[in-house]
Amino acid sequence: MRHAFWMVAGLLVFGGTASAQEEVGTVHEPEPTAEPAAAPAAEASKEEKKRGPYYRKVQGWLWLEGFAGPSSFDPDQFGSLDFAGTNQNAPRLKGPEYGFAIGTAFGGPFFLGWFYRQADYGDYKLLKTGIDMQGNLRFIPYVHPIFRASIGYAKTFNGNPYGSSLTNVDSGGVSFTGGLGVRIPIVRWISFATTFDWTFVALSLRGDEGSSWISGQQFGATFALTFHFIGVRRN
Repeated sequence: MRHAFWMVAGLLVFGGTASAQEEVGTVHEPEPTAEPAAAPAAEASKEEKKRGPYYRKVQGWLWLEGFAGPSSFDPDQFGSLDFAGTNQNAPRLKGPEYGFAIGTAFGGPFFLGWFYRQADYGDYKLLKTGIDMQGNLRFIPYVHPIFRASIGYAKTFNGNPYGSSLTNVDSGGVSFTGGLGVRIPIVRWISFATTFDWTFVALSLRGDEGSSWISGQQFGATFALTFHFIGVRRN
């Protein structure tokens, strides 16, 4: 009986020692974690373009434009004044022209709005106002070829093209303008444009000496700064 007791005790001690050695010798390594997938190069490049300082294409629903530039006006290039059979010629004059426009581009490249222009020729001033239309060809990034077409009302004030030879003169007529140029996006909501414009101006002059129509032409170089608002997106 004594021998059996010592045999069981020995087996228990041997088993506990072996179990402890197994636990000490076992090292549990952490499971590897999956690394996050790198963003595609195309997406990174697109995000970089969004953060860039320059804007590729003009957009926006609301456009506000201010412009100025040199001009020249020959009032009777195509039709001279005729009061009671007496023909007179008005001189061609040069002077600055300035104005503004407001309208919508429908969120894209085609602008439709209202314009006001005023030119100062010293002896008199020429006013034009009406509908302004523009097409901005945005297939070339950063520099967009543009064309302009305007139609509206025209008149002279603070004098007249014939000076003191006419008295108590009132005038009114129509103008048609066509222009070509380029528009350069600067930042997301500002662009710069320059165009060369030709305008046909037909005026009816009415004064003490009678009434007559004259028709002439105006040349001008327009430099414009345009602000684009509402719906402007980054490319």
